Amino acid sequence: MTVQTTDAVRPRLRGDVYFTAMPDGAFVRSPRGSVFLKGASVHRLLTALAPALTGAATLTELLAAVPTPQRPSVRKLVGTLLERGFVRDTGSDLPHSLDDDAAERYAGPVQFIDSFTNSAARRFQDFRAARLVCICGPDAARGFLSALTDCGATRLTLVLPDPDGMLAVHQFAATLPEVPAELAFVPAPSTTDGADATDWETLLRTADAVLHLADQPGAGSREAVARLCARLGRPLVQGLAMADAVWIWPVRTPAAPDGDGDGDAPWRRLLATRTEAERRTLRAGPCSDGLHHGPVAELAAIQLTFRAYCHLTGVTTPDLAAMARLDTTTLEVDHHPVLGPAPDSSGAGPQKPVAEQDPARRVRLLRAADPVPDPLFLERLTVACDRHVGPIPDVRERDHPQSPLFVTEAKVADPGLHTEPRAVLGAAHTAHGARADALRRAAATALELARQATPRPAPEPGWDLVAERARPVPAPGNGRYAHGMAAEADLDRSALAGTLAALARLVPVQAAGDAAPVPPAELTAADRQCVELLTTADVRWSVHRVASPAAALPAFAFLLDGATVAVQVHPDAATALSAGLLDTLLAWQLARHRRESGGPDPAGVTVPDAVPSVQPRLAATDGADQLATTLEQLRAAGLCAVLQVLDDDPALAELVRFGVRVVIGDA
Repeated sequence: MTVQTTDAVRPRLRGDVYFTAMPDGAFVRSPRGSVFLKGASVHRLLTALAPALTGAATLTELLAAVPTPQRPSVRKLVGTLLERGFVRDTGSDLPHSLDDDAAERYAGPVQFIDSFTNSAARRFQDFRAARLVCICGPDAARGFLSALTDCGATRLTLVLPDPDGMLAVHQFAATLPEVPAELAFVPAPSTTDGADATDWETLLRTADAVLHLADQPGAGSREAVARLCARLGRPLVQGLAMADAVWIWPVRTPAAPDGDGDGDAPWRRLLATRTEAERRTLRAGPCSDGLHHGPVAELAAIQLTFRAYCHLTGVTTPDLAAMARLDTTTLEVDHHPVLGPAPDSSGAGPQKPVAEQDPARRVRLLRAADPVPDPLFLERLTVACDRHVGPIPDVRERDHPQSPLFVTEAKVADPGLHTEPRAVLGAAHTAHGARADALRRAAATALELARQATPRPAPEPGWDLVAERARPVPAPGNGRYAHGMAAEADLDRSALAGTLAALARLVPVQAAGDAAPVPPAELTAADRQCVELLTTADVRWSVHRVASPAAALPAFAFLLDGATVAVQVHPDAATALSAGLLDTLLAWQLARHRRESGGPDPAGVTVPDAVPSVQPRLAATDGADQLATTLEQLRAAGLCAVLQVLDDDPALAELVRFGVRVVIGDA
């Protein structure tokens, strides 16, 4: 970034900037970053110049007081500080009418705004004029009243549940040295519908911001206030008290109500990570353990106040875009990412616009997109791995044996709330490979669950990979049918993986024909390691060539003690064998662990994410050529492969990019 340092600039040193002397210069730092300024006289210049950088004088006026030989150095120093954001130009600040007394009393809140944006005094003035409505209990009301008074609010309405609470807060207000000039106490109407609807609308219609701390997790005040604010176009700062924490939403505005009208996406993501028993508890009604009262409620009110203050004054930070979680036992606050709107679990949400459902357009966009290499893919998915609100709430290794294969388990939240979080496994000969495998499978599973939770047209549109045209997705029950999902580095690899997974589901799992030979010359070192381990283990294992849905594509079934544990189909027999051997070794490893840990010895050992495991493990060189070969064989077998882009959870789809579902049926 280059900042034009003109003589009309009015430089002001931000209040959160610090500098210290270094042997060859000065070190300058602030929350926006740090920089080392080289030069023997830099620290001396900064020390002398800092008191004058108040924004009251132009650069010309500042330079007039500097000896002529030093003026170029001062000009360069001011330009560097401007460019780095340590100094800002106050010449374009909007005018304000704060008197000297208010400016001195609220210097701290004004300086906080000034650390992030311009026109701090004017923004603070507008905040003081804002009408704020707080809906809460009496304990939270005390927190709101204290915090908003300290921030300089002058127009505040406290909406309280009962007369006793109003009296208690009124008595508390009498103990404060100062309260907002326009302070009102209002009893909360009972409901937001029926006879009380008009009362609620009157309360909220003129509010510049609504702050709401709810202690009723079910279908009560939290949802009702959110819907009403969205309909009235009022910014909402909302918190929800649970037994273990108080959750505080990002500010929801009319321009961006999380994409779904009532701004309820974070709540749905929160529910999706819980078990069904926990969901029933959260929906049951008010918390009764009292943890959300007293200091917890006051601290939560302070957190909501901070978010409202930042929103109304234009301050933005990464934490403000996240959900805040106040732990009710430790009173610590941490932040959790919000990935945007989750699918509507009610099934009543809006369908996508027709243009966004066009399969040709969606495939064309993905074909033009850059591939996502593994390091970037894994880095993106770390945002989705959050135990409270993430589509992937848990990734762990500790519950599984790590020898001879490394094993990672990832849990996938069901946004439709039909099942508890689902577990998928990844395995590899390295720890990094196992985690990458688990996350890739988890991403595809999460996108598929989002598809199931989203209203869809009938018939569903798709893209026929064989005929290269749009066509409806085949439906089960009409001839041959199977589906597979995948999330790979580009569209060709994802389409190949999804197609092969669907083909494997069409394979009869009963072993047929002679045992397929495994020529040692065709095995990689990893394959030979799998064979050696399986051969020396106390287990009967075998691999059989089985009838393939597309005759020219090699297909194999892998057995342990007579039970099929994996099926692999791939244009390259060696790749299919390698993937199947790894899945077989994983199944044996899990079965051995169950026996050694005292668990039941299952009749059939299976991998949890599929029964049997049919998820292909692509070779590093797989891509367009292997996809073309596979599609040609499908055409010869009278089959179609219809691709669906899995983007029903837009935020997750943006992270994963190439999540697809391929449905195979009769052409």
